[in-house]
Amino acid sequence: VGGAGTVSISGTDTAGTVNINFGFGTSAGILANVSFTNSFNQTPHVVISPVGSNCAALNYYVNRTTGGFSIGTASAGPSGVSCAFDYIAID
Repeated sequence: VGGAGTVSISGTDTAGTVNINFGFGTSAGILANVSFTNSFNQTPHVVISPVGSNCAALNYYVNRTTGGFSIGTASAGPSGVSCAFDYIAID
């Protein structure tokens, strides 16, 4: 998320929102790691959806395990911009 960038998460193991504030000097890669409080028995289906247009243009993707998931991007985030992703994780 670059220098002075921040990430915050609100929600549960099954649904929530990841808020991202891009700093300066951003690059492609993992934006956020979300760890579940209780691991799933098998790798869950994780769906992420950008909230508003600030994250919509990113080439975003999700990596998932039984213990959590990460949100990544194939392109650098826009410096000084905030965006959010809603998520749902279903076993």
